[in-house]
Amino acid sequence: MDPAFLDNELRFYVLHWVRCLALIAPLPVFGNTPGSRVARVGLGVMLGTILAMVGTRVGYTDPGWSPMLALYVVKEALFGFLLAYIAMVGFGAIRMAGDFIGTEMGFNMASISDPITGVNTQLIAHFYETLGLLIFFVSGGHLVLLKALARSFEAWPVTTFTLNGEMVSAVIAFTGGIFVAGLQIAAPVFVAMIVIGVSLAVLAKVAPQLQIFIFAFPVKILGGMLLLYATFASVIPAVKAVLEHMNDFLFQLTGS
Repeated sequence: MDPAFLDNELRFYVLHWVRCLALIAPLPVFGNTPGSRVARVGLGVMLGTILAMVGTRVGYTDPGWSPMLALYVVKEALFGFLLAYIAMVGFGAIRMAGDFIGTEMGFNMASISDPITGVNTQLIAHFYETLGLLIFFVSGGHLVLLKALARSFEAWPVTTFTLNGEMVSAVIAFTGGIFVAGLQIAAPVFVAMIVIGVSLAVLAKVAPQLQIFIFAFPVKILGGMLLLYATFASVIPAVKAVLEHMNDFLFQLTGS
């Protein structure tokens, strides 16, 4: 077999691997253990190989072993990370909703090691993020993400991606909209917890002999738990809406 042909194929496959690995590496769905890192690399190489085998070469420019290859690698990594960023923003908005609620409930000092991100996180934030991941998989979000990745090679074959101002503006608008949606998820419980906190503060001021602040934390935790239970039925559709918005934007970005 012609060595020049093998060289060309190797570069073509490497560029596919780079985009796939850049998408998969930052995603929170794999956890942050040494085993998960190996799984990310293996999955990225496998997906890149499959998509390179069935993908189009329209618009592909072989850069050879020149400095242009490094530039194309950076561009592919940027595009892959851009797709991953969209998914991370969706999960980040859901986690942010839990952070707001947990802060008002007084869980700032109560944190656990999150196996998803590898850092300490509040209990409520961890609960919301886990709920988001469950809904993501149950609703087929992982399949949507893979479809968007495959479509990205049709809309932007390797070596053809160009980051433009319109795309940057769309990503910024998406980020703002998705975090507003996260605030809407937290709003019912968050606002009610603020009302409870203000009421306890007023009561402590009016009747200081009652020593209200001794009971403030248990009352806020109990009130928060009851509110979470009461609003849980509305949280799931709101989380679904955030994930659907994320999926729609992924399709929009990849020209699907």
